[in-house]
Amino acid sequence: MQAIEQALISFFEKVAQKDKDQLKKLKQEQCFSVEQGRWCFTLPDLYSFLRHQDDVFNCIDYKQFRQLIFNSPINQTVKLLGAEITITDNRAKVDQSTYALVWQSKGMDRVV
Repeated sequence: MQAIEQALISFFEKVAQKDKDQLKKLKQEQCFSVEQGRWCFTLPDLYSFLRHQDDVFNCIDYKQFRQLIFNSPINQTVKLLGAEITITDNRAKVDQSTYALVWQSKGMDRVV
């Protein structure tokens, strides 16, 4: 599970750092919204996306993935990089809610 958690944290670090290749991949997915200042996603869409990006995510099912998301230090990691993960549309169920990685405005580059 440690390799999967590291891959997940690495993915979020790239997004928090506005890695151009990673943002381009996210923009190509219709299920995601990459806007000025934030990237919006649902957990089921993120799980599906990551399974296509990195085979390590094929080793766990969705329930394990969801548990990994909530038990890993993702938010602490991205905060060190000037971002945070928030709930943008709380539907009272984690699978239906929409989340966003929000880049802090100070020193923020334009998302292309």
